[in-house]
Amino acid sequence: MTHLETLRSRRSKILKEMAGLEQMRRGSVVEQFVEMVKADGSKVRRGPYALYSYKENKKTVSRRVTDSKLIQVYRRQIQAFRRFQELTVELISLGEKISNTAISDTEEKKLLRSSLSRIRK
Repeated sequence: MTHLETLRSRRSKILKEMAGLEQMRRGSVVEQFVEMVKADGSKVRRGPYALYSYKENKKTVSRRVTDSKLIQVYRRQIQAFRRFQELTVELISLGEKISNTAISDTEEKKLLRSSLSRIRK
């Protein structure tokens, strides 16, 4: 398998994996603790509470998630989005390598043609 074929094969695998990533979500789920002051002045720490946060229009949006099953769904969706981002970076890199290989192959063919034409003369 040539170098170009190897690059194209990896590109196909990445696109196939990307196509399988259906549910994606930006952001993160963290545990939040709340410190409260009792009537007698003592402090009590409550929690943890699951908090889902993401950016929208340059602002952080957060909402509390109370269902433990939903928390796991959010985490899987967030992980899928992060994998999508990793694959996108790799896909761009592969596209550049394929482009560079195509250009260098074209240049090599031009040089070979010009060398052959000089030999024939």
